[in-house]
Amino acid sequence: MNQTPSHSQTPEFGHIPQTGILYQQPPSSEQIARANRWNKFKAFMRDAIAVVVFSSPILATPFMVRSCSDDVDRQTLQAVKFQMEVSK
Repeated sequence: MNQTPSHSQTPEFGHIPQTGILYQQPPSSEQIARANRWNKFKAFMRDAIAVVVFSSPILATPFMVRSCSDDVDRQTLQAVKFQMEVSK
């Protein structure tokens, strides 16, 4: 019993040989070199962004501490001036 369903959703490909094997030309060496350069560039950028993201908090810490220290010094100076004005 060889029956072929008439409601099949598979398309008919007339240009495919009877073996059913699709053939694609292998990429040229220029295409391979271009793809390799692009992949190396993407990997470099990914690594560079990771370095920036992970090192920025470490590098920013001294600046933040100095800023907070300057703020504390300013507030202390204002408090001393206020105490001098009130005590007169």
